[in-house]
Amino acid sequence: MAEPSIGLAGLRFRRLHEGTRIRSAVGQPIVDRLYDIWDRRDVLRMLVDRGLRHKYANSVLGYAWSMLEPAMLVFTYFLLLKIFHRSYPMYPLFISSAILPWQWFASVVNSSTSTLRQNSRLITSIALPREIYPLAEVCMKTVEFGLSLPVLVLVAWIYGVKPSGYLAVWPLAFVLELMLCVGIALLVSSLNTVLRDIEQGIGMVIRMLFFLSPVLYPLSNLSPSMQRLESFNPMTGILAINRAVWTPAYWTGWQPVWFSVIGSVLILLLGFSVFARIERAVLKEL
Repeated sequence: MAEPSIGLAGLRFRRLHEGTRIRSAVGQPIVDRLYDIWDRRDVLRMLVDRGLRHKYANSVLGYAWSMLEPAMLVFTYFLLLKIFHRSYPMYPLFISSAILPWQWFASVVNSSTSTLRQNSRLITSIALPREIYPLAEVCMKTVEFGLSLPVLVLVAWIYGVKPSGYLAVWPLAFVLELMLCVGIALLVSSLNTVLRDIEQGIGMVIRMLFFLSPVLYPLSNLSPSMQRLESFNPMTGILAINRAVWTPAYWTGWQPVWFSVIGSVLILLLGFSVFARIERAVLKEL
């Protein structure tokens, strides 16, 4: 995303805060910072709306790209399996149920890495909690994830598959991934401002995690020792729930989910803590 200009959005921000004394959030406890973010939720919605409009402004297909990209990924991997004469039952449905939440996670990490630098003009000219900017990226990617879900429903309809009983647990997977995304976004956006190497290496790390996560293959295909090792990846339990909704035969138990709960909570707390601790250094760099 290109660096935003102040323009009409800036005028709306100024009107919103006109006559209001806004103290700096630097050094505030996390709870107070969360209250500040909640008080500015209208600004957060405004940033999300502006970001989505900017991304799809000159696009003919618009929001349809949110469905086309994962659909093409599913089709590509399906063709690769056919070329190498490998087969899994209902593989397009199998991979769709994992590739969509993975794309949500990966897109949050990639887009939030440089979000503070891209919004440096707003950050230095408008008194807002700085966490709002990476949070806006998370919200935008969450909206795009929601827009991509019809692809999964369509594939399930083609195969005549209805959601299993694990659908009742799916909100847990959604909340866990949202917490994970927020924590990672706060971490990488703040660290990348003071350490430029983060932006250079993040793409490589995400590609490595993609192949180390059970996206293209079922966790049940791994040995018990490898399954335990994979369970330490917070995305493993999240992907397991998403997959169990449509293909419960691949369910391997609750252990990865518990690790995802612990990992998502820890990363969320770490993200807020690191962001608050290095905020002064971040502001100097901007």
